[in-house]
Amino acid sequence: MNKGFTLLFSLLFVATTLAISLGVSNLIISQIGLSGTGRDSQFAFYAADSAAECAIYWDRTENKFSTSSPSTISCSGTDNIPVGGDSGGISSFSLNFDNGSCATVEVNKADPEETVITSIGSNPCSGGRKVERGLEIRY
Repeated sequence: MNKGFTLLFSLLFVATTLAISLGVSNLIISQIGLSGTGRDSQFAFYAADSAAECAIYWDRTENKFSTSSPSTISCSGTDNIPVGGDSGGISSFSLNFDNGSCATVEVNKADPEETVITSIGSNPCSGGRKVERGLEIRY
């Protein structure tokens, strides 16, 4: 009689341990996915910020986004990016970064009183799930 009880008790113990282990592993897997999303979000934000800073630099120091004449800028190791010209005061360009993130920037100078820079960073740029973060700068 004691042998049957010991077998039943050990099966109950193994089943309970397995259920707890599966629950904990499910929680760990979801936390790993969440931390990956946080990392991708940071990369996307910094891509948007870097691209926006590049646009601000070229606009404020060299006035490269003027609506009258086309010009080129260099950002993040990419040379000869065409900007400006007669496009209704709106210029846009894209940048790819070494860490797999990228950004798309739009500089709107249609209103002579205000410049609006919209920068959308993405990580990763292609494939899988993509995280995007954006910035809008007005001055």
